[in-house]
Amino acid sequence: MIIQENKEELLAEFYEKYVANRWINDFLKIDEIYKSDNDVIDGNLVSAFNEVCKQAICLQQKQLKGEIRYIYFSLLRTSLLENKGEYRIDLYDENWFLDKQECFINIDLNFIFASIFKYMEELKEKKKECGRSITDMDIENMMLEETDKYHVLAVEFLKGLIEKFIGTPSYEKMKKAEDIRIFVGEYMDEAEMIYPEEK
Repeated sequence: MIIQENKEELLAEFYEKYVANRWINDFLKIDEIYKSDNDVIDGNLVSAFNEVCKQAICLQQKQLKGEIRYIYFSLLRTSLLENKGEYRIDLYDENWFLDKQECFINIDLNFIFASIFKYMEELKEKKKECGRSITDMDIENMMLEETDKYHVLAVEFLKGLIEKFIGTPSYEKMKKAEDIRIFVGEYMDEAEMIYPEEK
């Protein structure tokens, strides 16, 4: 059995050697991917947003949903463990989380997270150098902590797409509150308002 202090030291060394600051190069690569493929990436996301607004319109026509007051983009942490960089868009009326009619769609932000998934597989190989001291679960925990940095990047990216989202035909047609708010964060957890912009 490994003494806890030694394990923590070992994990810290492993992190410093293989993980720390790797995100800096990743962000440069992600930026290149986005620049070369932004029409497709933006097109898919805007199309998905338009679809979820269509769902809301259908529910409103059936009197099952009121005016949309809150839109949430949520990171799905469980999907990260399946190597998928998915976010969920939820549309709520004035009842917010108590809105009984689900209206959501999942979107794919894999271009932001793909490099971290690939790297975590490599880390599972590198941990063999440490004998049995470091487990797959330790690697997954490191990954989940690292993804916070990638989530910050995703938030900035989504902020940049707001104008395209609110310009979609279904968004314009959908009944919405005058003080509609758009947030991005963790599913049913902390979130940051990205629309309207705070003055």
